[in-house]
Amino acid sequence: MKTTPFWISAVSLLGASVGQLAQYLISPINPGDPAATSVTAAAAHPALMRAALVLDLPILLIVPAVIFLGLAAGYGTSRLAGVGTLLTVATVLGGGYLLAGDVVVWAAAQHPGGAAVAEAYFNSGVISGIAVFYLAGHVVGFLLLGIAAWRNQTLPRWAAVSLIAWPLLEMGGTAAGLKAVGGLGDALLVVACVAALRALAPAASGLPGIVRSPESARR
Repeated sequence: MKTTPFWISAVSLLGASVGQLAQYLISPINPGDPAATSVTAAAAHPALMRAALVLDLPILLIVPAVIFLGLAAGYGTSRLAGVGTLLTVATVLGGGYLLAGDVVVWAAAQHPGGAAVAEAYFNSGVISGIAVFYLAGHVVGFLLLGIAAWRNQTLPRWAAVSLIAWPLLEMGGTAAGLKAVGGLGDALLVVACVAALRALAPAASGLPGIVRSPESARR
């Protein structure tokens, strides 16, 4: 990978993953909570909510980050990595709608009766449909990427396992209200992104590039 694309991959992979972990830990709201609960929490912790809104911005880098994860997993030589990359990219494209929920919650916290507006937003058919597609696509897409990276030996196996496990832990922790578990999931995404960045590193950096098994092109 040439130097310029490498730095683009570095900003994308690290910005998206570290930003997501930091935002998850700092945000006073839990994505699995009812809208009224989230509005109350945002109103009670305005400084943390403002910081969370700022950290939503680097999370948007998840779109190019997923492309680079796919390249590290073997996109272009592995059909499994190709399908996983395309599916995951398709799901994260709707992430902007879901991140907008934080803005809606914060705006609702500034106005009496705003919780009803937030509730209507989250219960709308469009947002509900995007959320289901996003969650299901994440699980399946990152599962395929992890399996591809394991089989193609393009990433260390611990990184491949991290790709598979992170959305399960994040979603499970969020649903159960266990922030430590959800945070662990996001931390595993950081681990996987660092491994992918190392695999994509140019030879000039002194780090080894992607190494593919001879069978990877047939997978």
